[in-house]
Amino acid sequence: MVRDELKRRSEALSRTPLLERIAGMREMFVEAGNEAQTIRHLPAWASKEIAAQGLYRFALPAELAGEDTTARAQIEAVEAVSAVDGSVGWCVHINSEINSLVIRKMNPEAADVIYDDWDIVMCGGVGPGLQHAKARREGDGWRLWCQGSFGSGCHNATWTLVHTGVTGVPGEDGQSTEKAFLIPRKDFEIIDTWDTAGLRGSGSHDVRIDGAFIPERFTLPKELFDPCERYANPTFRNPTQAHYNKAAVALGICRGALDEFSRLAQEKTPWGSGSMLKDQAQIQYRIGEAEATLRSARAFLLEAEEALERHLGPLPAQGGRARPDFELLRNAFLACTHAAQASRHIVDMVHNTSGTTGSRMDSPLERKLRDAHQAAAHAAISYRNYENLGKTFLGHLPPTAAVAPRA
Repeated sequence: MVRDELKRRSEALSRTPLLERIAGMREMFVEAGNEAQTIRHLPAWASKEIAAQGLYRFALPAELAGEDTTARAQIEAVEAVSAVDGSVGWCVHINSEINSLVIRKMNPEAADVIYDDWDIVMCGGVGPGLQHAKARREGDGWRLWCQGSFGSGCHNATWTLVHTGVTGVPGEDGQSTEKAFLIPRKDFEIIDTWDTAGLRGSGSHDVRIDGAFIPERFTLPKELFDPCERYANPTFRNPTQAHYNKAAVALGICRGALDEFSRLAQEKTPWGSGSMLKDQAQIQYRIGEAEATLRSARAFLLEAEEALERHLGPLPAQGGRARPDFELLRNAFLACTHAAQASRHIVDMVHNTSGTTGSRMDSPLERKLRDAHQAAAHAAISYRNYENLGKTFLGHLPPTAAVAPRA
């Protein structure tokens, strides 16, 4: 069991709603986001403050000193942070999300050890580098060699997750170990690879493990994101958790872009124009359409996720479901993709409408343009999912990738 003092700390924090806590941290998010652009990861002082306010733990169950939030509450929280700064929002989303995802199949003994640390931050390395991973059985554990990409938040992480989806990590004999691995900070190295334009401050560098020993209790089955029947919250059986949080980042970036443009429109009279932006009919039309599109995409996402979690209901042992029916799952996946892609289109339009002002490096709209494109490029919410899901409306079977969770 995690210490009671951690549970009391979480309970005390939860008396102030998540969105109120986030609103009170706005200036800190701005400062952290600006610094992160330069150092290409979230600064340590900011990560500590985020942890102190429970923003890495809110998706954990109460048994592990979390706030046991539903999909809707997670989406709203991640969206609110991302509206201030996309990179900070990405770190809040990914490090709270992975904390929550890995406990689905984690043995309770390991969970009690890992989550007894209030400042736990779990990152994850995935991608092409893991195709060359190797694991060897040794005593009561494993030796592991690998390098994974996209370890968002790795500079502040206390643990990293290594997984290769449904294939598992290859053993020395070439056969899959059928394992995923949890590695503490002392046993992984950060490789500086994240030099991007969008989400530049997310610190999504590579993570390398060079022969570290992992005790058996800190391994997970390769199907580590399968439904969890230990915790009652249906979020732990929701296959789209890794998707809806990324969609929330995109929605937040878009919300922030529209708010920034509204401020600009109160001040700017374009060169050669006789009226301020806010008074021009074409601008008014574009913003009206943008607001309707964003709010519709957001409503679709919240509606789809709430419907899916109502459908899952209580634990299967109490009459609920372990997995959702495909129709609800498809709606949720589609809503996640649509939220990200619609947000990208809106931010494009807002940036174009702002004129040269939005292209200047000191303009918030310039960063939000880069961030919106980077968020929407993630495989979990990529435009490619429209085809994967669209074909199912025409009688085709979905490819496995269309219904498999991705961190």
